[in-house]
Amino acid sequence: MPFTDKKFTTEDKVRMFERMGATGAIVALIFVLLIETGLAGEYVKIIDMGLTAMIVVLAVSLVGSVFFKSRLKK
Repeated sequence: MPFTDKKFTTEDKVRMFERMGATGAIVALIFVLLIETGLAGEYVKIIDMGLTAMIVVLAVSLVGSVFFKSRLKK
């Protein structure tokens, strides 16, 4: 059973990857600020794991966006 019946265009996919990257960058910035200001307290290790996950999200969004942009030009 599909999640949605909408057929996504290549432009929609590029837009989704760009939004995912922007959101991941904002969350990563918040995590860095929490760690550097010391507001994380005892949660430094879990925030550090979250920061690592956001780095992965940024990499995936970059690759996805570049891939679909290259398909858009064809």
